[in-house]
Amino acid sequence: MSQNYSVGLMMGAALVCYAACCTTTATAQETTPEIEVTSTSLSINPAYLWFMPDELPSTYGADGGALLSSIPGISASRMGGHGSDPVIHGQQQTQLSVINDGAITHGGCPNRMDPPSSFVTPNSFDSLTIIKGYQSVQYGTGGTGGTVIFEKGPVPFLSNTMGTQGNADGKYESNGQLRSLSADMAAGNNQGQVRAAWSASTANNYEDGGDNTVRSAFSAESFSLMPIWTPDEDTILKMSAELNRTDDVLYAGAGMDSPEGSALTHRINFSKILHLDTLKKFAANIYSSRVDHVMDNYSLRTNTGMKMKAPSESNTYGGTLSGDFKFSGIPFAVGTDMQYNNRNAWRYSGPAIAAEATSPQSRLWPDAQIHQNGLFVEATPDISDELHLRAGTRYDYVTAEAKAAGTVFGTASPNSLYLSHYGTTATTQREHNLGGLLRLEYDLSDQTLLFTGLSRSVRTADATERYIAANSGTASSRWIGNPNINPEKHNQFDVGISHASSNWGAALSAYYDRVNDFIMRDLARGQDGIIATSNETIYRNIDATLMGLETQASYKLTPFLNLSGNMAFTYGNNEEDNDALAQIPPLEGSVALEYAPDIYTIGAKFNFATRQHRIDNQTSHRDVSQTGGYGTFDIYGSTKLGALDMRVGVTNLFDKQYAQHLNRSNAFDPTEIQVNEPGRSFGIQLHARF
Repeated sequence: MSQNYSVGLMMGAALVCYAACCTTTATAQETTPEIEVTSTSLSINPAYLWFMPDELPSTYGADGGALLSSIPGISASRMGGHGSDPVIHGQQQTQLSVINDGAITHGGCPNRMDPPSSFVTPNSFDSLTIIKGYQSVQYGTGGTGGTVIFEKGPVPFLSNTMGTQGNADGKYESNGQLRSLSADMAAGNNQGQVRAAWSASTANNYEDGGDNTVRSAFSAESFSLMPIWTPDEDTILKMSAELNRTDDVLYAGAGMDSPEGSALTHRINFSKILHLDTLKKFAANIYSSRVDHVMDNYSLRTNTGMKMKAPSESNTYGGTLSGDFKFSGIPFAVGTDMQYNNRNAWRYSGPAIAAEATSPQSRLWPDAQIHQNGLFVEATPDISDELHLRAGTRYDYVTAEAKAAGTVFGTASPNSLYLSHYGTTATTQREHNLGGLLRLEYDLSDQTLLFTGLSRSVRTADATERYIAANSGTASSRWIGNPNINPEKHNQFDVGISHASSNWGAALSAYYDRVNDFIMRDLARGQDGIIATSNETIYRNIDATLMGLETQASYKLTPFLNLSGNMAFTYGNNEEDNDALAQIPPLEGSVALEYAPDIYTIGAKFNFATRQHRIDNQTSHRDVSQTGGYGTFDIYGSTKLGALDMRVGVTNLFDKQYAQHLNRSNAFDPTEIQVNEPGRSFGIQLHARF
């Protein structure tokens, strides 16, 4: 929703018209299942969305998280101006899979200042796929709430003559003085090319609708180099190296800021279409990512108490081997994938008069290692001309260990903290996780689709849920992972109907998710399996229910005037304690009216959310409070001037003061903090193709 936009978003911009010279749908979908999408403005399947950048909703922010939050049915929690964390179907963090051009990156901050979507810049990809819920077994382990796939491929040179193509983008937003520049160049021909991209953005603190300054300044820069070999139309070998940097990132929703952070990612992708009777395609993908992150409470803010500093690192590597087959007329995919993540984090303290925090205080991530190996099979037969089936199963073998859990750091070892909170220490854990799905789509007509699905998916606990070991002399400020936590088992059902014609379209979908062993972040009160009793932040398994409705509609009032709208509602319940689940967004949506003749577009959009009164104020207390409803208005316009696109707009036109219901926790301790959204902002964006 537009209320999640990053620093002073410009409502005016449809996302970078980047695809015009630098995208190709054939390569963008190389590793994704062939689910047909007949419309992008109103998808025939609203739970499976596929976009080119210029088809995305008309606003975007500082990073991929802010971009995702502008799409119907996706919310995001804000900590500052950078690093919004998306939420789909009431699920977040590692309940969502974010795949950036084949690579999975786990952030380096134990407090999620740098969620995976923060390593994606809005104009750094050629296509975006959003899968809500669990619709395929081919995207690796987890993804119980959804999967987000950013992809980038070769520029479509049409001959073997050497040539160049490129585009450049510039943007300014008044609230927070957000400035961004980017460029993407490719040189080569239809057999090989080198593609290079650069982007940089910087922002000051923005003001909310009450003229209060919100700590949200940041500086970000990214570089990427991608050599690509395409010897024929059936073969692609793509390699890439990408560096993302952030500096001096301020956070209103944390007790710390991040003076520096970086992510270095390498990828190798190969795919070959084979004209054989049985084996139709082979694909291989290998990646690695290294994230380094530093947060402290004194280098970017005035500090009057004890100094704290937390350097951390997260290294991930993995890959996928898969083949597309056809046997007895039935297409199916078979593959194996692997993901290994190793995380280390330390926290140091020091007196207020010291120049640096140098005394060991906590081993936040004690050399946490999680290794996942998966096997999957998925078939997509057509039962009839109208009825289409998708059936798949996957098995994941997971091992988890914390190799430094026995090492004293400060006054305690992580193992001593686990022992005092759960009565156990960190030993090697092994899981055998089995999931699968069955989906049916029925074409009532060329324009109307019925769909339904059943699935079981399993998500293993992440490094924080298992092994975080944030010690404190104050019991309620301790944050301790559970090394013996069970994986989540999601049993989901969804159903929907969608219609899309030339003049109007509408879609309605519903889902139900019964979760066994939901991993709940809670306060210790001596619950079953919990020894601690003094409101320490701990993790435990519960049974939970998630359900919701989504609807969207679009109607052409005249050939050039279009009215559209969408709504999403999510309900979450803690079945163990008969309490609301924390961090569930309220009913929210938007209504837009747009006039778009050939040479220009003007539009207005009303964004709204209702009051959220179902909060967890009895069990985990992770919701700051009940939140009131709100409504904001945006206006925007765009025009094409040859190879130059210009967009202008105003977000939060009436300077409304409001905050999302979703909130984030403090970096010192688990205290929850809510951050107001930006007030009124004027923006302009120019995009050139050459």
